Amino acid sequence: IAPNTDALWDSTFIDLRQSNMIIEKSQTYEGDPSEIERYVAEARFFRAYSHFRLMAKYNDIPILTKVLTVDSPELYGSRNKQQEVEDFILSELNEVYAKLPLQSELSSDEAGRVTQGAALALKARVALFAGTWAKYHQHRSDYQQLLQQAIDAATKVIDSGEYALYEGSGEESYRYLFINAGDNSKEGIFDSRYETDIRHSDACPVYWGWRGTPTRKLADMYLCKSTGLPIENANSGFEGYATIKSEYENRDPRMKQTFLMPGTDYISPQDGALTCPPQFTIRPETRTGYKLWKYMAETSVPSDKDVYDYHIIRYPEVLLILAEATYEKDGDDILNKTINVIRSRKGVEMPPLTNAFVKSNGLDMRTEIRRERTIELAFEGFRRDDLRRWKTAETELIGAIKGIKLKGSEYENLDVLNEGNPGLTDENGFLIVENRNFVTPKHYYYSLPLDELYLNPNLAPNNPGW
Repeated sequence: IAPNTDALWDSTFIDLRQSNMIIEKSQTYEGDPSEIERYVAEARFFRAYSHFRLMAKYNDIPILTKVLTVDSPELYGSRNKQQEVEDFILSELNEVYAKLPLQSELSSDEAGRVTQGAALALKARVALFAGTWAKYHQHRSDYQQLLQQAIDAATKVIDSGEYALYEGSGEESYRYLFINAGDNSKEGIFDSRYETDIRHSDACPVYWGWRGTPTRKLADMYLCKSTGLPIENANSGFEGYATIKSEYENRDPRMKQTFLMPGTDYISPQDGALTCPPQFTIRPETRTGYKLWKYMAETSVPSDKDVYDYHIIRYPEVLLILAEATYEKDGDDILNKTINVIRSRKGVEMPPLTNAFVKSNGLDMRTEIRRERTIELAFEGFRRDDLRRWKTAETELIGAIKGIKLKGSEYENLDVLNEGNPGLTDENGFLIVENRNFVTPKHYYYSLPLDELYLNPNLAPNNPGW
C-alpha cells in the first residue's frame, strides 16, 4: 500500500532548505570569501547528503539548489532522472572535499564536524550505489566509471592515514565500538553526535527488543572461525544446532558480539547485571529466538537519556566499498587492503580471504565480498538497499522469515515462544516467523508519498508498480 506521507521526504526537504539558505547567504558575504569557504563546503556536503538520502529511496527526485518561496515554480517541478541526481551529488562532493579540514586538523571543540574524509567516504558510498544500480538495473551504461569514482574516493580516504579500526576494548572491541566506548574513535568518519544535557538518544530500545530481531538467514551467514568456511560446507567445523551454545561455537566472533546468546551474562541499561534468558518475551524480546546485543548500552541512565554517538559512516564501510567496487568493475580483488584488514580487528581475527581459498573450496568471490559487508554492517541500515542495488531482492526477500531451530534442539524442551506464536516449523525444525513475497519490479522501488503527488501532479508518474 502506497503511503500518504513520509517522514524522510518531509524532514529531508527541510534540511535541503536550510543548506540552500546558507549557500545563498554566503554569496552576499562582504568579507574575504576564503573566511567562510569551509562553512559553505559543509552546507554543500549536507545538501549532497540530503539528495542522496532521497535518491536512495525514491530514485528519481527533484534536484533543489535554491531557497523556494510560495511563488517559486520549482514547487510544482518534475523529478530529475536518477542519473542526473547521481551526477549532481558526485560533482558536489568532488568540488567541496578539499575545502574541508582533515579529521586530525579538528580542534577538540570541533569534534564531529564534516571533514575531507566524510565527503570522500560519502562520495564512495554514492558512487558504489550508482555504479552497481547501473550494472544490474541498467538505468545508465557507464557503470565502470562510476565504480572507478568509488575506488578513487575510497582509496583517498584509506591513503590519508586518518582512520583506523577501533581496538580499544580488547576482545569485544567490535561490540563496544557502537556504544559509549566507541565515541571519538578513529573508526568514525561521520557520526551523529550526542552529549549530556545537549542531545540525548534512547538507551533502552535494544534492551527492550525494539531495535530489531536477527533472523536465521543472518545467523547462518557467519563463517566458522577455525576454517573461514560457510557452515553449509561439510568441512567447516560447524558444531550444529543441538544446543543453544553449539550454534555459536567456532563462529566469526562478530556473531556473539551482534547477537546476545541465551545464557550470556550482560549489563542492561535499565536493570544492570543480568543473564540472558531464552524466552522470547523476556527482554531483549524477540520474534525469531535470536536476540540483538549490538547497540545495547551498558550505562544506567533514564531510558531517553543516553549519549553515545551513532556512526553514520565508519572506516570499515570504506574498505568494503573499495573491495566491492574493485571486484564489480574489473573482477579483480584488493583483499589484503580491505576485507582482510577488517577481519584482523582484535577480537575478530578471522582467517583471511584469498583467491586461492575461494577457488580451492568451491566458493564464489562476489558472494564472499557481499557476505563480509552484510556481517560487518549488520543492523546499520544497509541491507535492503544492498539487495535492491544488487538486484537480488527477488530471490533473497521471498519465502519465510525463519528463526531458531525449535524442533530437534535444546529449545524444544524449553517454554520459549511468545503468546500467539503457534511454533510452526519447516521440515528441518526451524521456526517459521512469517511469510513474505516480493513483486518485481515494484518492490525494488518505493512509492512517492501520495499527499505529495496530490499537491504536485508533476511528480508523476509514480515509481514502477506503484
